[in-house]
Parts: sequence; structure tokens; C-alpha cells
Amino acid sequence: MQTIRETLLRIGAIILAAVIFIIDTATSLEIAVAVLYVTVILISVAVFSRRGVLGIALTCMFLTAVSFLISHFGDIATPAFTRCLVSLVAITITTVFALKNKSANDELQVQLKQLSQTHDAIIVRTLDGTITRWNQGAEKLYGWSQKEAKGKNLHELLRTRFPLPMKDIMTTLLDAGTWEGELVVYRRDGAPITATCRCALLRDKHDRPIGILATHNDVTERNQAIEALRRSEAFLAGAQRISRTSSIGIKVPRGDIYCSEEALRLFEFSPDERPSLERILQKTHPDDRAVIERSFADALRMEPRLDLEFRLSMPDGRIKYVHMLAHPVMDNTGNCEYVGALMEVTASKIAEEALHRSQVELAHVTRVTTLGELVASIAHEVNQPLSAIAANGEACLHWLKHDEPDLQEVRDGIARVLSEVRRASDVILRIRALSRKSDPQYAPLDLREVVEEALALVQREAAHNSVILSAALTTETLAVQGDRVQLQQVIINLVMNGMQAMGGCPGDKRRLRVRLQRSDQGDPLLAVMDTGPGIDPQVKSKLFNPFFTTKAEGMGMGLPICRSIIERHGGRIWADDQARAGAAFYFSLPNLVEPVDTVLAHEAPTFARDQR
Repeated sequence: MQTIRETLLRIGAIILAAVIFIIDTATSLEIAVAVLYVTVILISVAVFSRRGVLGIALTCMFLTAVSFLISHFGDIATPAFTRCLVSLVAITITTVFALKNKSANDELQVQLKQLSQTHDAIIVRTLDGTITRWNQGAEKLYGWSQKEAKGKNLHELLRTRFPLPMKDIMTTLLDAGTWEGELVVYRRDGAPITATCRCALLRDKHDRPIGILATHNDVTERNQAIEALRRSEAFLAGAQRISRTSSIGIKVPRGDIYCSEEALRLFEFSPDERPSLERILQKTHPDDRAVIERSFADALRMEPRLDLEFRLSMPDGRIKYVHMLAHPVMDNTGNCEYVGALMEVTASKIAEEALHRSQVELAHVTRVTTLGELVASIAHEVNQPLSAIAANGEACLHWLKHDEPDLQEVRDGIARVLSEVRRASDVILRIRALSRKSDPQYAPLDLREVVEEALALVQREAAHNSVILSAALTTETLAVQGDRVQLQQVIINLVMNGMQAMGGCPGDKRRLRVRLQRSDQGDPLLAVMDTGPGIDPQVKSKLFNPFFTTKAEGMGMGLPICRSIIERHGGRIWADDQARAGAAFYFSLPNLVEPVDTVLAHEAPTFARDQR
């Protein structure tokens, strides 16, 4: 439609110019007919470009001059020439102002076109609310076309709900000239939306208010997202308080630290105290500050994971145990921030220490109980070297009473006495080590020597119970990291259990085998195999449960303690039936790659194999 109108205007301008030219040339009117070309220029402003308008103006000036030459050639001094000059001046002035006006209109049209493309709803209304302008953004936002909206009352059309009384809003608008707030309005389809409204008062040239220009932005989704974020933050803060887990962020490499509310409570920072590495170090236990500094250095090297435990020393002397896990997160600009979780583990640490003390005490009670069962064998082990000492001592005295003492025999006898003393001392040392109550002492050990020492203590008990005890021990060094006393406790317990399991078997059927070798994975593996009745499949899964026992007088703590000891050494323990008869108990320990640094200070007793 607009194209047809422009075409008609262009044709009309050309026809009008031709008519004016004919009238100006063919008639003898004593007036400046050529001034009418101004009308042609004014029409061309609406349909031609700036260059086109300039071309039309030059054409009109040319036609004016041609018309004068045709009608009044050679009569320059006449009034007709004056009228021609007046017409040319009028055309020139009109063209100048027309071009300026066109430039302003073109710029305004561009701005209006750009404004119409915005997603904002732009509405102009009178002071009483009547809509006078309704752009495409308003059409898209609310669903009413410009034709449908114009002339309607804005607030009736949108069923506006104001945050304040309308009277207060108008008072602010008239006093300040602007007002901004959020409104709840309804679309054409009845859907409610929240819109940010910005109003500006329009005034006439006498500074009297004549209308209001308003822009509306739909912020429904933004407000919903903000509310969802606020709700998530509240849920997260509540969950952190309940679980006593907090969050922390560390900017790298600047070291800026951001903490959640729960983290601030954990560190007990005051409201005006900003978290920083220095302040955290001030609250850290002196012995653990190196842990924090080392972890921060790891963060500067962009380590993929930070996992550390440290203690906080509170001003009132309280100690808090804290466990921290963090990993790096990169943003779009390449900046790195470690995002992590903090958890106070004070209660679990205290419980862990109490459990450890209980386990040490229980293991000690079990060892003492086992020694009580071995009292006859221990007495025999000690009595043998004592008897030998007495016999050798009497022999030495006898040789010294001779008129010519046999000094060589005396020296040999004293050497035998000293050897038996060392033998008795070794037995007592092993018994004292097993009966001693102390924390585990982990050190490099040769597992073969540990097994030989343990078997030496139960050898006599095996003979007393008519058990054929045999050992197949590898000759290579099986290096492990462990506590000698605890590992001996496990071996003695397994051997004693095997002997007791064969109590109902005929004497010649009681065979107990101890085998020490490397497993298929290369780790030290010990097996204790008996020829008893085997393991009932119904109780196999319960063997290592606390307080479970198949003995009438048993406590049910021997095997659970064995499992606890082996697992603390990083190994595993299990039981299985043998192919023929009886049961087999196994445990394996991690292989120590480094050689054993120290060996036993005393020579381990040689265990006689295949002895009754």
C-alpha cells in the first residue's frame, strides 16, 4: 500500500511540475507562477531521497529559467525578470529547509524503526490513562494489536496490580518526573506476568504535563530464577547446617577465599572478619599449619584434587578436626577457582580414637588370654634352659673341685650356661612382648622370622595336644611393614584355633600345616591348614563377626581381632574348606618393595619341622 502511495505522489509531482511550466510559459499572468514549484519540492520530500529532492529542485529552477527565456527573452529589465529571481530564491530557500527537514525526519524514522524492533513494550498514554501509542514490543508482550489498544485505558486493559496506591505513584511522577517499579499485569490470554515499569512525564512547550511515556519489560522468568536461586541457597544453607558440611572457594593464584555461612561458623569468624589464608592459618593448630601451606602450594600447581585433614585451635582451647576436599573449576576467561567442601569431623575423630584404644585393650586381653592357654608350654620352654643351666653349673663346680681343675671343661660349661641363659631370655622377651599393652609399632619386618618366633611359642602346646605341626616356610625374605607383636598374635590365634578344631580327631589324624610363600600377585601369603571337621557352610560368613563362636567357652573375639589387625596392615584374611578334610585360614599382606632396614636383634629360634 505504501509503495502505491509513493508511486502516485511521484507521478503527481511530475505532472504538477509540467502544469506549472506550461502555465508559466504560455500565459501572461503578472504573478510569480514559478513559486508554485515549491509545492513540487515539498511533495518530493516525502517520496524521494535526499539526492532525488536535490535533483527535483534543480529541475524546477531550470524550468523556471527556461520558461522566462521563452516568454521574455531580451526583456531582462522588466518586472518579469524580478518575478523569475523571486521564484528561484523561493525554490532555493524551500529546498534548503526541505533537505534539513528531510534529514531530521530520516533520522527520526531510523530511530523509530530501531525502537520498534526492541523487545521492550513502549506505551504512551495520557494522564488519565488513555493509550495513544502502542509499539510492536507491546503487541508481542501483551497480545493486543496497536489498533485494538489505542484509545483504551491502559490499566483497565492490562488489569494492573500496583505495588503502591495509584495516587502515590502519580504524586511521585509529577514531582520527580520519573517513576520505576514492578507491576503485575495480565496478557490477552489471561496469563499474569511481572513487568518492570519505567515511566517518564511528558510536558508541552509551556512545561505543562500532557502525558506519560512508559516502558515495560517482562521480568517474570528472571524473578522466578532469582526466587529459585534464593530457595536453593536457603536449602543448601539448611542442609549444610544439618550435615555440618560447608563450602569454600579459593581463587588461584590471588588466594582470595570465599566461605559459606556454615564455613564461617566452623572457623568462628566474626561478622566483620573477611576469610583469608592468613586468618585461617592463625586459627590452625601450629602442628598442622604446614599441611595448609603445602595444600595451597599444590593449588598453585593446579593439582587436580586437594584432600587434607587439619586441626583448628580455638581461643578457648577447643580443638576442631576438619576434613577438606576440593577440585579446580575453570571459568570462561581461564581463571581457576578451587571449589571444595569442609566437614567438621571432631566427633568421629574422638570416636575413632576411643575405638582405637578399645581395640588395643581388647587385643591385649586376647593376647594375655592366649598366653594363659599356653602357660604349660611356656613353663616347659623356660624350664628346659633352666634345667640345662643347673646341670652345667653343677658340672662346672665338679670340675673345679678336682686337684687339677679341668679349666677347658669349665669354660665349655660356662659357655653352655650362657647359651641357655640367652635361650631363656628370648622366651621371656617374646612372652613379655605379647603381654605388653602398647600402641602398634609399625616397622619393616621379615615375615618369615615373625612366623618362626610365633611357632616357637606354640610348639610345645602342639606336642601336648598330640598335633603334628609342620611348617613349609620360604627361604627368601618376605618384607612387610607391620607390628611384630600384632602379627604374632594373629599367627598364634590361627594355630591355636586349628589345634582346638582337631580336638575330636584321632591322635594320628591331627595334622596342622603352616605354609608361607608368595601369592600369585607377589604378596606374602600365610596359610594355616588343619584336618578337623571343616567349616559349616551356614557359619562361614559369620566367622569374622564379633562375638560369634562355635566354642562353648569362647568369646567370639579372636578372629574379629585378627581381621582388624590384618586390615590395619593393609592386608586381607579369609577362610575356606580344604579339598580333603579340615579348614584353611589365609592372610596376605602388602609386599614391602624396600629391603628390610633392620633385622631382629636376637637370633630367631630355628623351628624344628615335622615334630610332634
